[in-house]
Amino acid sequence: MTNKDYYQTLGVDKKATPQQIKKAYRKLAMKWHPDKNPNNKESAEAKFKEIGEAYSVLSDEQKRQNYDQFGSDKPQNAGFSNHGDFQQRNFTSNNAEKIFQQFFFNFGGGNNASNFGDFSSSNTMNPGYKYKGNTVQCKVNVTLEELYLGRKKNMKITRKRLNSDGQSVRTESKILTIDIKKGWKAGTKITFDGEGDENINMTPGDIQFIIQEKKHDVFERDGNDLVKTVNITLKQALCGINVNVVTLDKRRLKIPIIENTIYPGYVHRVIGEGMPISKTGGSKFGNLLIKFNIKFPQRLNAEQKESIQRCL
Repeated sequence: MTNKDYYQTLGVDKKATPQQIKKAYRKLAMKWHPDKNPNNKESAEAKFKEIGEAYSVLSDEQKRQNYDQFGSDKPQNAGFSNHGDFQQRNFTSNNAEKIFQQFFFNFGGGNNASNFGDFSSSNTMNPGYKYKGNTVQCKVNVTLEELYLGRKKNMKITRKRLNSDGQSVRTESKILTIDIKKGWKAGTKITFDGEGDENINMTPGDIQFIIQEKKHDVFERDGNDLVKTVNITLKQALCGINVNVVTLDKRRLKIPIIENTIYPGYVHRVIGEGMPISKTGGSKFGNLLIKFNIKFPQRLNAEQKESIQRCL
């Protein structure tokens, strides 16, 4: 049998106090519980078992002394303090789960499940507790117009729900309505508590929608500002131009740019014609930024050059 380093497994020093060992176990057990790792369950179960085995020895004063003296090769024949009567040489995944349940649901001193948001607090101190299901994230593609005007968007979901017999599961559909607010940005998250999957040992998880902004044909978004790029000729850059803009709410703007020449890198700012600012409830707006691509002629004839020289 290979000698195991229980201290390394829990990530603590050999002089760690009982409280430090409990803290390390709490963190690792929550991270590696198989039900918290549905996409990597086999690997998580092995890790969770190692963590439970390490904690079962290091949390017991007598077995820790034996381990410090002889290592894990020596059978730990003494009964497991607070963890049942199974023996170390036969440590199983079920043993690890039993330790987990007793740690979070039967121990005093503030270690009950109400301290951990991922478990149902209504089942605290109850060996028949249920885990809360994982949060399912869904991307929602939204147009710039929708983010400008705001709207309600219906999303159809399919989820698993426990039948009335408490032993079987059905699949059902439901419509969830997202109230898109004016000025929301890409990455905004909308969470529907308890609308996710449910199972025999699991209370319903949450569903979280994440706003994704569709690419627009005319505008780019820069925070609360809108950016429009206009292609112009050198003559327009030097002599002035009227820029026509159709806003996201279908208004038509005619923006004269005639007082100054338009040079490479010039940006014309139109105050208050950008995106609604969400934290103001859409009552205030960012700005419209007009940028320019100036098309220079590849060559000029002698007459054109002479005319330019006379003007400049």
